[in-house]
Amino acid sequence: MRAHLLPAERGFSLLELVIVMVLTSTLAVAAMQPILAAFRARSAVAANLSAIDGLRYATERIVRELRQTRYNAQGSGFLLAPRDPIAGSGNASAGLCFTRVGGAAGGTLASIAVRQSGALATLDRVTYPGCTAASPQTLADRVASLRFDYFSYGSGGAPVALALSDSQFGTKLAFIDITMTANASNGSPVSYRSRVVLRNGAWGAAK
Repeated sequence: MRAHLLPAERGFSLLELVIVMVLTSTLAVAAMQPILAAFRARSAVAANLSAIDGLRYATERIVRELRQTRYNAQGSGFLLAPRDPIAGSGNASAGLCFTRVGGAAGGTLASIAVRQSGALATLDRVTYPGCTAASPQTLADRVASLRFDYFSYGSGGAPVALALSDSQFGTKLAFIDITMTANASNGSPVSYRSRVVLRNGAWGAAK
């Protein structure tokens, strides 16, 4: 009988192995991109939500305090003084100082200043109207900007920007828009805006 010769066994060449490894690596990198993008997006959303929560707390605290601004019905109106006017806007400031009606019976008074100090937004108990900081409390960190816009009510109740230089600022003041911007932990800026209607004056009581 004649023996059948088997063909020589043949494996992969080095070039073929290299090509397979390169193709596999390319496919793996391509497949990972959507997953990495999803993780980055989730991380960014979480950072922004955390920053917004901090801004919400700070602005709501400011709103609660401002709603108690003392009103002098004998002529001076709201005892509130803007601080650090913002250049280019005649009705906005980066801080303010006011006298607040406090206590359970509304009889004790406290003067408060809210301002930006570096990357912090602070609430200070001060002496009005000098408004020198005594013991600042941090409201928010990583703050990029803090802005207060002042408005009065015009004819028909339409809001009108109230100039900081108006000689009747305290009697005309009706509401304040608070805008705070902070940098999230990932570096992206987030903003939160709130409006407070001052209620101790005639306009505030009506609104």
